[in-house]
Amino acid sequence: MSRIICWDQYGKNGCKTLAIVLGLFYFGIYRSEGIVSIHAVQTGGQDRVTKRQSWDNWAGNLHSSPIEIFRPTTEDEIVALVQQAANRGLRIKAFGAKHSFSGIAISDDYILDLTSYDQIVEVDSVNGYVTVQSGKKLSHLSEELFTYGFAMEDMGDIAYQSIAGAISTGTHGTGATFGCIPTQVHSMRIITADGSVLNCSKDENQDIFHSARVSLGALGILSTITLKCETAFNLHAVEKPIALDEVMTNLDDFVDSNEHFEFFWQPNMQNAFTKQNNRTTRPEEPLTDWENFKNDVLIGDFIANNLVKVDRIAPPLSRFIRRNLPVTYREDYVDRSYRVFTSERKVKFVEMEYFIPRAAAKDAMERYRTFLQQTGIVPSMSIEMRFTAADDIPLSMSTDRETCSFAIHLRTHERYQQYFEGFETLMREFDGRPHWGKMHFQTKDTLMHLYPQWEQFQVVRKKLDPDGRFTNAYLNRVLGQIE
Repeated sequence: MSRIICWDQYGKNGCKTLAIVLGLFYFGIYRSEGIVSIHAVQTGGQDRVTKRQSWDNWAGNLHSSPIEIFRPTTEDEIVALVQQAANRGLRIKAFGAKHSFSGIAISDDYILDLTSYDQIVEVDSVNGYVTVQSGKKLSHLSEELFTYGFAMEDMGDIAYQSIAGAISTGTHGTGATFGCIPTQVHSMRIITADGSVLNCSKDENQDIFHSARVSLGALGILSTITLKCETAFNLHAVEKPIALDEVMTNLDDFVDSNEHFEFFWQPNMQNAFTKQNNRTTRPEEPLTDWENFKNDVLIGDFIANNLVKVDRIAPPLSRFIRRNLPVTYREDYVDRSYRVFTSERKVKFVEMEYFIPRAAAKDAMERYRTFLQQTGIVPSMSIEMRFTAADDIPLSMSTDRETCSFAIHLRTHERYQQYFEGFETLMREFDGRPHWGKMHFQTKDTLMHLYPQWEQFQVVRKKLDPDGRFTNAYLNRVLGQIE
């Protein structure tokens, strides 16, 4: 650290937290992650990445060896690459942040890295429409929107993803009256398998627009997306631990009395960590850098998620942590919406998330706790529950029903099979739908009955990609072969 954290500056709790972290480092709990370097060369106006031995996603659980990885910076370059793949009989996939845990973006042929295709193209300040290139990271987009006086109406709890990735997988935030991020899409341009560029909206190519808002990347390459934004706003955030039993007993009250409510729960702890966020006209009163670091990194990511290991390695240290971990603090602050919605994640993990009817949330939590007791599984990372409104998008996880999302996590180096398979079996009892960008073991045969407009999506898929230019092993598994 570049400076000394002193008692006077951060107080007793801050020093205790620091002592806990240093203890965890001493016992070798925290593992550093390797970074893969990418070397690029200029070729014909396109920034092409030289062939590598391996392509990895953010979490490190997925790998591929593509023939080529390209970095286009214009729509014309993307069109040319799609046509080139078609001429060579190759498949082509695109990614923006590599943050999916499923194989949705993998290809052993062509991969498009859209991280340099990331500009805001147009801002309609009268109607609140903002057009952005598909590789734009949500973290950058949200900051830039604020400079124009706009904001996304809801966001997920991280902002590492690209806008195209978030839309294509049905990424969501929380709030009983707010839909997933794709419901914020006003229109889009999509590049199809023959290199055609289609404008899609509720008024133009309606059938394609209807399905393309959550497309899994199966319909084409998203080029630009126009979002319907709202005037920039601040959120009043109240973040505090509450006993899990109390949260579940009063769950509907928490969800309905807040615009945005969610909670995390570490299975080996009594309290859940709740987040209650509501719009306000009050000026910004943000957390300090230390408070953000303490809550998101030290307590949220690092300490709570390592208690299981400490239990096993050093019981006395574990007892000290449980006695001194700040579990009664309350954070009450006002900040820009995107700063409240999202937080940092320093620990790499894998995730499974299921979407069940909101009415089943309490029963699902009770069954989950019973599942842990019966199996003896003690997860190292917390679960998360969020809530979204129903929508009409064919492959949205919230299509036709108000939804509770139930997510579980493990660190990337941990064995997940028993835990994730057991959780999935449990979620299927509630007609759970898996997040398309996260881990699951389902197939077309087990999924198709969960989506009332499944066949409508398949018709559009065959229309836009009859030869399977945009398919891969994952899409063939969950959507089936194009027929």
